[in-house]
This record gives sequence, structure tokens and C-alpha cells, in this order.
Amino acid sequence: MPSSEFGSDDGQHSPGLGDVQSSKIKRLFDFWRDLRGDRRYPAWADVKLMDIYDVASYLAVLDVEDLGGGFCFRYRFCGTMLVEARSQLVPADPTGRCLDEVAWPFDPAPMLDACAKVVKLGGPVLLAPGEVDESTYHLHERGYFPLGDTDDKVSQIITCVDQVGTR
Repeated sequence: MPSSEFGSDDGQHSPGLGDVQSSKIKRLFDFWRDLRGDRRYPAWADVKLMDIYDVASYLAVLDVEDLGGGFCFRYRFCGTMLVEARSQLVPADPTGRCLDEVAWPFDPAPMLDACAKVVKLGGPVLLAPGEVDESTYHLHERGYFPLGDTDDKVSQIITCVDQVGTR
């Protein structure tokens, strides 16, 4: 997938990879792209977090569970920096819970929509700074990348969250 197609959807585009501010998201995108090779996306079994240890603490992996009318995006892995950022919330570590089942100090709808878009498109999606109204002080960028054993079904999503500025 050329970088200009990052998050493309029916003629509407999330910012292209050139618009991504986060070096961590760029690093994950390059890793994801290299890992998938000629496939539509790589499988979770292909991902070795030690290969991207420099960004692993900013990553989460979500299992995609089809509920027959919607999806549950269940945390399989949540990196230490993301858990630390949730330290004031219960639970701080959301591993084992669905994204919409954990406490958030903001509306998680944009994150749920991004995950659903990854499943629909079978391609990466970017949430630009400010798309999630999470903090009056910090701006975060989020990159979402599909994983799957076959090219016809997204079974996991690997995501990177990175602070890219202040308000």
C-alpha cells in the first residue's frame, strides 16, 4: 500500500503518511509494511515485539471479535507507557477487556470508529491530533494497522499512541 493510501476510504482520506507527525507511528507503519510483504496485512503470529522494542511500550494489540452486528475490540496487549497514562483510571491495564468496556476520561467513539474502519477497509487508519478530545494539555496521534491470518479477515489491530504536541 503506497503511503498516500494510508487510511483511504471511498475518496475520503485520513492524513497521508507524510502528514503523520509521530516517529513512533511511522516506525510501526514501516515495520507493518515490511512484515506484510505481498500480503494484504501480516498475521499477529508474525509480529515479534522485540523487533520493535523501541516503540512497543506505546503499542496496544486488540483482538477483533465479531458480535454479528458490531465488534468488540478486546485488548490482548497494552504497552507500559499506555498503562502508565491510564494510571488514574480503574483498571489502569485494560488487557482482557473490550475498548468500550474500560473507563476513559473522554469519549472513546473516535477510537471505536477507527477500529471499525480498519476492519472494513483492511488497511491502516490514522487519528490525527485532536480527533480524540482527551486532554486539555496534550495532543496525541493514533495509528491503527490490521493483522490477520488470511487476507480476507482482520483478526487483530495493532495500534500506536504517541503524544505529538501540547495545546
